[in-house]
Amino acid sequence: MIRREFIKQATVLSSGAAIAPNLLIANTNNKESLKGFIVSDAHFGWKTPKWAEKMQPSPEKQQEAMKNILNRFPDLDVFIDTGDAHHNDHHNNENPYKARENWVDIIQGGCGQVPFYYVLGNHEIRSNEDADPEMRCNIMGSATCRPYYSFDIQGIHFISFPELIRAIYITEEEWDWLELDLSVNRDKTIIMLSHNNIIGTTTGNEPGYRGLMDSEKMLQIFKRNRNIIAWMHGHNHNYEIVNRQNMLFVSNGRIGGFDPSAGKYGIGGIYFEISTDGILVKCYSAELNSFLDKFDSSLVQEMKTKTSFNLEDGSAYSYGVGGAINGEYIPAYHHHIGENSKTELFLTGCSHPVINDDPGMTKYAERTAYHGLDKILLAAKVNHGNDSYEYLNPGIRLNANNNWWTTVTMPGDNYDTHTYYRCPVGKKYKVSIDFDVKGEGTQRLWLRLHIYDIEGRLLRILQSEEIKLGKGRKKLERVIDVPEINNFETIYNNPECDNLVNIAIEASFTGMNTDVDLFSIKLEQPNDNQDTYDAGVIIDDKKYQLKGLLEKGEIVPIPIDNSLNQRSVNKIIAAGNRRVTYLVRHSNLKWQVRNAIVTYKNNTIEIGKIRNHISDKMEIVIAPLQKMNEPYLQRIRKAEQIQLEPFNSLTRSLSVKVSKVYKEAEIEVFSTIEPKQIKGVEQWEYDKNIILAKFIKPSNVEIIF
Repeated sequence: MIRREFIKQATVLSSGAAIAPNLLIANTNNKESLKGFIVSDAHFGWKTPKWAEKMQPSPEKQQEAMKNILNRFPDLDVFIDTGDAHHNDHHNNENPYKARENWVDIIQGGCGQVPFYYVLGNHEIRSNEDADPEMRCNIMGSATCRPYYSFDIQGIHFISFPELIRAIYITEEEWDWLELDLSVNRDKTIIMLSHNNIIGTTTGNEPGYRGLMDSEKMLQIFKRNRNIIAWMHGHNHNYEIVNRQNMLFVSNGRIGGFDPSAGKYGIGGIYFEISTDGILVKCYSAELNSFLDKFDSSLVQEMKTKTSFNLEDGSAYSYGVGGAINGEYIPAYHHHIGENSKTELFLTGCSHPVINDDPGMTKYAERTAYHGLDKILLAAKVNHGNDSYEYLNPGIRLNANNNWWTTVTMPGDNYDTHTYYRCPVGKKYKVSIDFDVKGEGTQRLWLRLHIYDIEGRLLRILQSEEIKLGKGRKKLERVIDVPEINNFETIYNNPECDNLVNIAIEASFTGMNTDVDLFSIKLEQPNDNQDTYDAGVIIDDKKYQLKGLLEKGEIVPIPIDNSLNQRSVNKIIAAGNRRVTYLVRHSNLKWQVRNAIVTYKNNTIEIGKIRNHISDKMEIVIAPLQKMNEPYLQRIRKAEQIQLEPFNSLTRSLSVKVSKVYKEAEIEVFSTIEPKQIKGVEQWEYDKNIILAKFIKPSNVEIIF
């Protein structure tokens, strides 16, 4: 990358002169390595209570910390944020919109031309005051598809693996997709990135809130996949490195939020290097401008292990969906490109037809928070108060009560308007329920589907007939037809629309004058087999489909057309159990484009509309994923719909055609060569290797060197 080449040149040219310390620290073990930095838990917008008044830093202080990090480590290959970018709206945040803008400007935009990746945290995913929080997080971090994804840099494979319903809960679709991703990348060294810690590794295991629900399942995955060398997470705000089962478990500290160190360490993050023979991790305080091993030697650790690091390996980005549903439309917003990139589709089957998480209600926790004991079903919600049910392990007992109705919803926690399950319309769905009425009474039951769009609008409520309940164990199922919904624009009646559809299940009981034991609620499309058959994905109207049985764990790669649109729509095909897990991998990438969608066609980088309007800067950031030795466009402000012809060594020029301008537009070009002429702009200047040009209307900008 240009930064590294420039630093090397500066070091050579300065022979006999004092070299700034920040130029020496970047390669602390004096060998080629991948260099990265992780921040976590910025918590922008947290209006601190009196007991925490000195904990949350100001945005100005956080911005200064980011500058200190980039000055101290000037040749980073990747910058990562592991979540809690801001506080959720109902938890001491006066202005969540401003908080998100601060994060976009200070963290995501503040890391400059370093490739940036974001793993969402529990505060963002539970912030549902205005729109779908998952989609908003994808927009904030320029994620292509779902918040779980992976990327490769210099031969090292990183996986974003967040908790998507509660702070401690990984959804079933994530587990399915992870299994596929790990199988596809068995020959690579893997770093896993998440927001929460794993019980038994780093500290912080408050029940129901800290420590992953399925920690043992994750530890078993590590044992089967010895190429995973680190789990690096946020959430706990402490700096900690634990070496266990030939892995490093790293708590990424804090760049905001509450302070477990009581002011000792300050705000900062984690610096790491990965070479061919190991990983080095250093906890760093940007506030003190110091590594933290001076306080505790365990806060710098190196683990020797052979890795797949290769300085010459190209970058890659992978995305997809676990357990995708027949007929589902899934948008993919492309932010990575390369002239000679390669695109592949990988398919594997599913082992059952059930769409919803934890249908048997086996995932349960209790948390003692500020307001008393919280009883938490991780993937369901019992309405009419937390005292209206008991946990049977598995299943729950709905207690007789004086209320005239009791409902169980999946997903739960009153967030069904914005969270799972993404489902297609125009399909039939089967709802199954298994329960035991403990005595004779007047109980009645309705099985309902609530259909929402991602804006939280209720599109339909569809329900079964009234079902009279007698005493005893019963297993019932009803098929509910979800029609095409044409009075609201969604992706299903307009594939160019970004509006997706969610379905929530509800079992609604009335006349609860006796207890009812509830063992399971299942949502599925009517099916004829437990396995996947005839699976495929239609991408930009091109069909990629297999015929016959596709078992879970059987991986089938399919090369696909590389000339994808800026925004693709993946349409799912699956018979049998009607579900398939897929992964799309783009490799040999050259550019990451943040905040706007992009494609590469006819030797031109085509940047489309701005996707991220959270910040008033309306800034598009272009980060090189390969070493660059020629001028390149690195930032665009207040403009979109851009055709960029990269630097041409024959004509010694770089061209930018801008079709849409908002007020005064700006472009920034990195160049160690001073330009001779710039056409199509009102004004420009060149200083410290940056060309800054401004114009007020659509223009064909040509920079001649």
